[in-house]
Amino acid sequence: VYNSAFMHMIMNEENRKYRDLITNTLEFEPEILKRYVNFMSNPDEETAIKQFGTEDKYFGTFILMITLPGLPMIAHGQIEGYTEKYGMEYRRAYYNESPNQWLIDRHRREIFPVLKKRYLFSEVYNFWFFDFHDNAGYINENVMAYSNGYGHERALIFYNNKYDSAFGKIYNSAPKLVQGENDKYLKHISIGEALSIKNDGKYFYIFREAISGLEFIKAGNEFYNDGFYIELQGFKYKVFMDFREVY
Repeated sequence: VYNSAFMHMIMNEENRKYRDLITNTLEFEPEILKRYVNFMSNPDEETAIKQFGTEDKYFGTFILMITLPGLPMIAHGQIEGYTEKYGMEYRRAYYNESPNQWLIDRHRREIFPVLKKRYLFSEVYNFWFFDFHDNAGYINENVMAYSNGYGHERALIFYNNKYDSAFGKIYNSAPKLVQGENDKYLKHISIGEALSIKNDGKYFYIFREAISGLEFIKAGNEFYNDGFYIELQGFKYKVFMDFREVY
Protein backbone atom coordinates (compact mmCIF):
# COMPACT_ATOMS: atom_id res chain seq x y z
CA VAL A 1 0.00 0.00 0.00
CA TYR A 2 1.53 3.32 -1.05
CA ASN A 3 1.42 5.38 2.15
CA SER A 4 1.11 8.95 0.88
CA ALA A 5 0.06 9.99 4.41
CA PHE A 6 3.69 9.61 5.47
CA MET A 7 4.96 12.12 2.91
CA HIS A 8 2.16 14.67 3.27
CA MET A 9 1.77 14.62 7.06
CA ILE A 10 5.50 14.73 7.83
CA MET A 11 6.09 17.42 5.21
CA ASN A 12 3.23 19.56 6.61
CA GLU A 13 4.26 18.75 10.20
CA GLU A 14 0.84 17.29 11.01
CA ASN A 15 2.56 15.30 13.71
CA ARG A 16 -0.46 14.55 15.89
CA LYS A 17 -2.32 13.11 12.90
CA TYR A 18 0.59 10.92 11.92
CA ARG A 19 1.11 9.68 15.47
CA ASP A 20 -2.61 8.85 15.61
CA LEU A 21 -2.28 6.92 12.36
CA ILE A 22 0.45 4.73 13.87
CA THR A 23 -1.10 4.26 17.32
CA ASN A 24 -4.56 3.50 15.90
CA THR A 25 -3.05 0.93 13.55
CA LEU A 26 -1.15 -0.69 16.44
CA GLU A 27 -4.41 -1.05 18.35
CA PHE A 28 -6.37 -2.37 15.35
CA GLU A 29 -3.84 -4.63 13.57
CA PRO A 30 -0.06 -3.98 13.79
CA GLU A 31 0.67 -6.19 10.76
CA ILE A 32 -0.81 -3.47 8.54
CA LEU A 33 2.29 -1.34 9.16
CA LYS A 34 4.36 -3.92 7.28
CA ARG A 35 2.28 -3.35 4.15
CA TYR A 36 3.03 0.37 3.90
CA VAL A 37 5.44 1.70 1.29
CA ASN A 38 6.74 4.96 2.79
CA PHE A 39 8.24 7.57 0.48
CA MET A 40 9.25 11.23 0.25
CA SER A 41 8.48 11.58 -3.45
CA ASN A 42 7.06 9.63 -6.40
CA PRO A 43 6.46 10.37 -10.11
CA ASP A 44 3.21 12.20 -9.30
CA GLU A 45 4.76 14.51 -6.70
CA GLU A 46 7.41 17.18 -6.51
CA THR A 47 10.91 15.90 -5.76
CA ALA A 48 11.97 15.16 -2.18
CA ILE A 49 14.46 18.03 -2.33
CA LYS A 50 11.74 20.53 -3.29
CA GLN A 51 9.39 19.27 -0.58
CA PHE A 52 11.83 18.68 2.29
CA GLY A 53 14.91 20.74 1.40
CA THR A 54 18.47 19.48 1.90
CA GLU A 55 19.00 20.08 5.62
CA ASP A 56 17.94 18.38 8.86
CA LYS A 57 14.24 18.04 8.04
CA TYR A 58 15.08 16.08 4.90
CA PHE A 59 17.47 13.76 6.74
CA GLY A 60 15.20 13.40 9.76
CA THR A 61 12.33 12.35 7.49
CA PHE A 62 14.67 9.94 5.69
CA ILE A 63 15.66 8.36 9.03
CA LEU A 64 11.97 8.03 9.89
CA MET A 65 11.25 6.42 6.52
CA ILE A 66 13.97 3.77 6.81
CA THR A 67 13.39 2.89 10.48
CA LEU A 68 9.61 2.42 10.40
CA PRO A 69 8.11 -1.01 9.59
CA GLY A 70 7.20 -1.62 5.98
CA LEU A 71 9.12 -0.74 2.86
CA PRO A 72 11.04 2.51 2.27
CA MET A 73 10.99 3.77 -1.31
CA ILE A 74 13.82 6.07 -2.40
CA ALA A 75 12.91 8.22 -5.40
CA HIS A 76 14.89 8.53 -8.63
CA GLY A 77 17.62 11.15 -8.20
CA GLN A 78 16.84 11.67 -4.51
CA ILE A 79 20.28 10.74 -3.19
CA GLU A 80 21.94 12.95 -5.83
CA GLY A 81 19.73 15.92 -4.94
CA TYR A 82 18.06 16.30 -8.33
CA THR A 83 15.22 18.83 -8.46
CA GLU A 84 13.58 17.88 -11.75
CA LYS A 85 10.17 16.26 -11.38
CA TYR A 86 10.28 12.95 -13.20
CA GLY A 87 7.69 10.64 -14.67
CA MET A 88 7.56 7.22 -16.26
CA GLU A 89 6.64 8.79 -19.58
CA TYR A 90 9.89 10.80 -19.65
CA ARG A 91 12.43 9.50 -22.16
CA ARG A 92 15.25 11.60 -20.72
CA ALA A 93 16.05 14.29 -18.18
CA TYR A 94 15.42 17.86 -19.34
CA TYR A 95 17.47 19.61 -16.66
CA ASN A 96 21.24 19.54 -16.91
CA GLU A 97 21.87 18.64 -13.25
CA SER A 98 25.00 17.36 -11.56
CA PRO A 99 24.99 15.21 -8.41
CA ASN A 100 25.28 17.19 -5.19
CA GLN A 101 28.41 15.65 -3.68
CA TRP A 102 27.86 17.22 -0.25
CA LEU A 103 24.39 15.65 -0.10
CA ILE A 104 25.67 12.26 -1.25
CA ASP A 105 28.41 12.35 1.39
CA ARG A 106 25.90 13.11 4.16
CA HIS A 107 23.77 10.16 3.00
CA ARG A 108 26.88 7.98 3.23
CA ARG A 109 27.61 9.17 6.77
CA GLU A 110 24.11 9.18 8.28
CA ILE A 111 21.69 7.16 6.13
CA PHE A 112 23.51 4.22 4.58
CA PRO A 113 24.89 2.74 7.87
CA VAL A 114 21.33 2.70 9.30
CA LEU A 115 19.91 1.35 6.04
CA LYS A 116 22.31 -1.59 6.27
CA LYS A 117 20.53 -2.49 9.53
CA ARG A 118 17.13 -2.52 7.82
CA TYR A 119 16.38 -6.01 9.19
CA LEU A 120 16.02 -4.41 12.64
CA PHE A 121 13.15 -2.19 11.51
CA SER A 122 11.05 -3.95 8.87
CA GLU A 123 8.95 -6.19 11.16
CA VAL A 124 6.32 -5.24 13.77
CA TYR A 125 6.70 -8.00 16.39
CA ASN A 126 9.23 -5.94 18.40
CA PHE A 127 7.96 -2.52 17.28
CA TRP A 128 6.77 -0.28 20.14
CA PHE A 129 5.71 3.36 19.86
CA PHE A 130 6.13 5.77 22.80
CA ASP A 131 4.64 9.03 24.06
CA PHE A 132 7.29 11.69 24.58
CA HIS A 133 6.61 13.56 27.85
CA ASP A 134 8.11 17.02 28.28
CA ASN A 135 9.52 18.31 31.56
CA ALA A 136 6.04 19.47 32.65
CA GLY A 137 4.57 16.02 32.03
CA TYR A 138 2.66 16.89 28.85
CA ILE A 139 2.92 14.80 25.69
CA ASN A 140 4.93 16.48 22.93
CA GLU A 141 3.19 15.32 19.74
CA ASN A 142 6.05 16.56 17.54
CA VAL A 143 8.48 13.84 18.64
CA MET A 144 8.32 10.39 17.10
CA ALA A 145 9.85 7.85 19.51
CA TYR A 146 9.85 4.11 18.93
CA SER A 147 11.90 0.96 19.32
CA ASN A 148 12.30 -2.17 17.25
CA GLY A 149 14.65 -5.08 16.90
CA TYR A 150 15.46 -8.51 15.59
CA GLY A 151 16.86 -11.45 17.53
CA HIS A 152 18.92 -10.03 20.41
CA GLU A 153 19.51 -6.67 18.70
CA ARG A 154 17.47 -3.61 19.62
CA ALA A 155 17.27 -0.03 18.35
CA LEU A 156 15.66 3.14 19.69
CA ILE A 157 14.77 6.06 17.40
CA PHE A 158 13.79 9.66 18.06
CA TYR A 159 12.87 12.38 15.57
CA ASN A 160 11.61 15.88 16.34
CA ASN A 161 9.55 16.99 13.32
CA LYS A 162 9.30 20.63 14.38
CA TYR A 163 11.63 23.61 14.44
CA ASP A 164 11.03 24.00 18.21
CA SER A 165 13.38 22.26 20.63
CA ALA A 166 12.11 19.26 22.60
CA PHE A 167 13.19 18.06 26.05
CA GLY A 168 11.69 15.08 27.82
CA LYS A 169 11.39 11.37 28.49
CA ILE A 170 9.70 8.23 27.31
CA TYR A 171 8.40 5.66 29.79
CA ASN A 172 5.70 3.26 28.56
CA SER A 173 4.60 2.30 25.09
CA ALA A 174 1.31 3.04 23.40
CA PRO A 175 -1.07 0.04 23.46
CA LYS A 176 -0.45 -2.61 20.83
CA LEU A 177 -2.58 -5.60 19.85
CA VAL A 178 -0.66 -8.82 20.57
CA GLN A 179 -1.49 -12.50 20.34
CA GLY A 180 -2.07 -14.24 23.65
CA GLU A 181 -2.52 -17.96 24.28
CA ASN A 182 -6.20 -17.94 23.35
CA ASP A 183 -6.98 -14.47 22.05
CA LYS A 184 -5.53 -11.11 21.12
CA TYR A 185 -5.29 -8.32 23.69
CA LEU A 186 -3.84 -4.79 24.03
CA LYS A 187 -0.49 -4.56 25.75
CA HIS A 188 1.74 -1.76 27.09
CA ILE A 189 5.40 -2.30 27.93
CA SER A 190 8.10 -0.09 29.46
CA ILE A 191 11.10 1.20 27.55
CA GLY A 192 13.28 -1.19 29.57
CA GLU A 193 11.21 -4.18 28.46
CA ALA A 194 11.17 -2.97 24.84
CA LEU A 195 14.98 -2.91 24.80
CA SER A 196 15.28 -6.29 26.61
CA ILE A 197 17.02 -4.68 29.58
CA LYS A 198 17.26 -6.18 33.06
CA ASN A 199 15.78 -4.16 35.93
CA ASP A 200 18.94 -4.42 38.00
CA GLY A 201 21.49 -1.79 39.03
CA LYS A 202 24.34 -4.29 38.68
CA TYR A 203 23.73 -4.62 34.96
CA PHE A 204 24.90 -1.74 32.80
CA TYR A 205 24.14 -1.15 29.13
CA ILE A 206 26.51 0.46 26.67
CA PHE A 207 24.90 1.70 23.47
CA ARG A 208 25.88 3.79 20.45
CA GLU A 209 24.18 6.70 18.73
CA ALA A 210 24.54 5.97 15.01
CA ILE A 211 24.58 9.54 13.67
CA SER A 212 27.20 11.00 16.01
CA GLY A 213 29.05 7.76 16.76
CA LEU A 214 29.01 8.61 20.49
CA GLU A 215 28.58 5.83 23.05
CA PHE A 216 26.61 5.99 26.31
CA ILE A 217 26.31 3.87 29.44
CA LYS A 218 23.27 3.51 31.67
CA ALA A 219 22.36 1.18 34.55
CA GLY A 220 19.58 -1.28 33.82
CA ASN A 221 17.30 -0.11 36.64
CA GLU A 222 17.59 3.51 35.42
CA PHE A 223 15.56 2.61 32.32
CA TYR A 224 12.76 1.38 34.59
CA ASN A 225 12.94 4.07 37.29
CA ASP A 226 13.70 7.15 35.19
CA GLY A 227 12.62 6.29 31.64
CA PHE A 228 14.83 7.51 28.81
CA TYR A 229 15.63 11.24 28.78
CA ILE A 230 16.67 13.07 25.62
CA GLU A 231 17.03 16.61 24.26
CA LEU A 232 16.36 17.30 20.58
CA GLN A 233 16.80 20.56 18.70
CA GLY A 234 14.46 21.32 15.82
CA PHE A 235 14.35 18.56 13.16
CA LYS A 236 17.08 16.59 14.93
CA TYR A 237 17.11 12.81 15.20
CA LYS A 238 18.85 10.10 17.19
CA VAL A 239 19.29 6.41 16.39
CA PHE A 240 20.52 4.34 19.35
CA MET A 241 21.79 0.86 18.47
CA ASP A 242 24.33 -1.80 19.49
CA PHE A 243 23.05 -2.25 23.05
CA ARG A 244 25.42 -4.51 25.01
CA GLU A 245 25.16 -5.74 28.55
CA VAL A 246 27.93 -5.47 31.14
CA TYR A 247 27.67 -6.93 34.63
